[in-house]
Amino acid sequence: MTDKWTGSDHYKTGGVEPLDLIDAGGMLWDKCVSDIIKYAFRNRRELGKPVNPRDIDKIHDMTDRLKAYIEI
Repeated sequence: MTDKWTGSDHYKTGGVEPLDLIDAGGMLWDKCVSDIIKYAFRNRRELGKPVNPRDIDKIHDMTDRLKAYIEI
């Protein structure tokens, strides 16, 4: 993974990024897709709340991870 994807210290357990463990376990694709759905779902217009730009950035990050995963 690139430095762009290095999380905060609170995401590390024993110095390991959870996404690295998820990737090593062969579950990165599923995690990225589920996160995209999660962030998009909680920013639905019908909820009447403004879209959270951080969530949109997270969607973009997850799509970048998927692209890297399949080497587009």
